[in-house]
Amino acid sequence: MKRPGWLKIVLYIDIFIILSLLGYKTYLSLFETGFHSANLKSIESVKKAAKGGKGLSFVVIGNIKNSIAVFDKKLVPVINHEVPDMVISLGNAVLDGAEDKYRILYKSLKKLKSPAILCIGDNEITDKGALRFYDHFGPFYFSFKLKNSYFIFLDTTGETSEAWQRNWLIKELEASQQYKYRFVFMNRPPYQIESASIMHFNPKFIKSALYRRFLIQTFSKLHVSAVFSSNVEIFDKRNIEGVPYYITGGGGGMLSIDDDRSFYHYLKIYVNPDGINVQLIKQDNISGSRFAAFIESLWVYIHSLFYVSIINFILAPALLGLIGVLIYIKATKEVDYYRDFSAKNKKIHDDVRLSIAMFTNTYYPFVGGVSVSIKRLADSLRQLGHKVYIFAPQYREEFPEDDQCTIRCRSLAYYKNFSIANIFSHAIGRHFKSFHIDIVHVHHPFWMGARGLKLARKHHIPVILTYHTRLEKYAHNIPLVGGLFENAAPHYLIRRFALKCDAIVAPTFTAKEYLRNIGVGKTIAIIPSGIEFQPYKDVASDDLNALSQKYKSNDQIVLLSASRLTKEKNLYFLLEGIKYIKEHSDIPFRFILAGDGPEKSNLLRFIENNALAQHVTLDFSLNQDKLIQYYLFADIFLFASQSETQGMVLLEAMAGHCPVIAVRSGGTEDVIHNGYNGFKTEPDIAVWAEKIITLMKNPDVLHEMSENAFSFSLKFSEESIAVKVAKLYMKVLKRLKHNDRQKD
Repeated sequence: MKRPGWLKIVLYIDIFIILSLLGYKTYLSLFETGFHSANLKSIESVKKAAKGGKGLSFVVIGNIKNSIAVFDKKLVPVINHEVPDMVISLGNAVLDGAEDKYRILYKSLKKLKSPAILCIGDNEITDKGALRFYDHFGPFYFSFKLKNSYFIFLDTTGETSEAWQRNWLIKELEASQQYKYRFVFMNRPPYQIESASIMHFNPKFIKSALYRRFLIQTFSKLHVSAVFSSNVEIFDKRNIEGVPYYITGGGGGMLSIDDDRSFYHYLKIYVNPDGINVQLIKQDNISGSRFAAFIESLWVYIHSLFYVSIINFILAPALLGLIGVLIYIKATKEVDYYRDFSAKNKKIHDDVRLSIAMFTNTYYPFVGGVSVSIKRLADSLRQLGHKVYIFAPQYREEFPEDDQCTIRCRSLAYYKNFSIANIFSHAIGRHFKSFHIDIVHVHHPFWMGARGLKLARKHHIPVILTYHTRLEKYAHNIPLVGGLFENAAPHYLIRRFALKCDAIVAPTFTAKEYLRNIGVGKTIAIIPSGIEFQPYKDVASDDLNALSQKYKSNDQIVLLSASRLTKEKNLYFLLEGIKYIKEHSDIPFRFILAGDGPEKSNLLRFIENNALAQHVTLDFSLNQDKLIQYYLFADIFLFASQSETQGMVLLEAMAGHCPVIAVRSGGTEDVIHNGYNGFKTEPDIAVWAEKIITLMKNPDVLHEMSENAFSFSLKFSEESIAVKVAKLYMKVLKRLKHNDRQKD
């Protein structure tokens, strides 16, 4: 069936639109100037500008919701005309917590002539926006002093522990008694509103009645001058137990259709030695009737939504169009299921030396589990006499161990620390053809893996896939569309790719079980990654003594973890566990976290905020020789990641006589035997940390488990693993040869 010529033109135009929009969003994410700690900078600016005079003025506004038509075009000019000392947002300043919404908000705030200070709200934390708020604006709850006033900002989103915030609030209010005025700002109001509106307000208030009562009593007892909140699209003022309360939720977004208190507005507060004056600054609706005003506000909301998400609005139909065209092409594709008799036959003997092509999305100098696994396997296969060619991305830094068998593919782009290889380069195909490859081994079910699969199919070569990674745990690393890969999409991708391969290597029984569960019926061999034992034997005693002098004062127990410093590694669980040990045990210890990655600065802040610096050391080097020294030096290895398909780092630690205490997952299930070479627990901080304390308190048990861990690791030498992989290659080649003979 001949396809119409216009179809190809539509396909190319659609792809061009999609790539242009994705490129633009990538540009915004990677190259547009970011902003950090904006609240701190604004507070410093306010303090610097407000040194003179006794008076003070500030604006309070809520529910901006990225509103262009209301906030940018109507309210900002009025506020700038008055030039208050500062503008305070009570939360819901963004439509949602996505990065592009924060950037749009920042552009709006820069139009103000006064510094802006933001309170966190419900909208700010959606779409995993809590970390973005922390990065862009700062802590979720905080306070500062200005002239004769004390300003306190609370977190009502649930991101902060209620008990912790209660204690902090009381201390802050007690400290504020030396100031004449005390102002409290929050997103969710601490009381309910009676309303006949069809828009039900109650879910937008602090849910806990006990906590609401605590706040009201505390504010009254400690003489708060005024409490400001938003989250509801109305203006409300009332006095409760001697304290004035204000709800101001008219900074943008959609209004309520049947409530006279719902209109666009903000509050202007004047603070003088003689008292406080709160003024309601109302922005009249253009329309007359309530229904017309509602329609107007609905249009404002839709306009703002479209304005801040215009790329997404265009991208969605473009993607749908692309999918439609691809489905049509797939359905009308001419296929031939008869065997290709032009393929060359080749005799397969057990002692044949193979030419193997490996394709990977990550490799040295990028340090990670996949890189380590591939290099060890390739080196061991070469020792068995096979030729191994590694097709890998090119990085900015060179890898000194590269040789003619490492084919570096030019980079299309860099995202964070990842190099995205140009899989469209014709040089890859030319190299591949010149090596006379016998078998292709791909290490990812997409991108470079897909290129390897395509080349293998073109040249009638069998393909092996190693299932290294739980893709759904890495969805946040995918720019723009990462949310699509958190659920069913990665399972479909893996299944679809695996079914095109001739065999799959699963590092554990759990990984094999998963592949069977998603419908992969191909040959699956359980072969873990191997361990190189010689570097452990080569470690000098002087190196271990140096580590001991540096970290092991007062007979400290040394706890160790090593990984990339990324979100999917569950590192904050580790640190919460260390905090638990510190608070529930008097045994001296030191925790070393070795690794590097994008979470480095956030981890340092967490350590500082939780007073863990005396117990935690971060080593940002991921040099393999240094890690081996740590494995031999440490007493217990800790692991909390649930994104691994295998426990290679656990076996490495065991090779250094370290028992392992880990959170139970597919990567730990087959490696850790409870009570023998470590413990695996459910993801409960207290349960996990208590296992660590148990080993710390019992040196005899710790010593026995250390020996057991080392004995267990000996089963996984890289030489024996390479032999198993080579046997799988031969099995696949012989099976395909046998199938060819059967067809003859």
